Amino acid sequence: MNMETKDNWIENILNSTEGITKVAPNDDLFLRIQNHIKENKVTPQTIWLVAASIMVLVLLNVTAIKSKMTSKPETAQTYMSVVVSENNQIYQ
Repeated sequence: MNMETKDNWIENILNSTEGITKVAPNDDLFLRIQNHIKENKVTPQTIWLVAASIMVLVLLNVTAIKSKMTSKPETAQTYMSVVVSENNQIYQ
């Protein structure tokens, strides 16, 4: 394809949209779409319910983390005393 043919092809493609008219949507369809959008709004009650649920989950997580941090971690000696006292064997 030579340069002149390529330029003509590009011009033909760019000019192909000339004379196309803009399509106007049906007024009834437009009103139905707007009504459908208005019907799907979230109510303030739903927003508050979601916010309260998130707060409950956050508080439960904070409580669980605090209780885990305040409990005494088991040491190796404590673990060994439990194992030895149950079956009097150090190795199983």
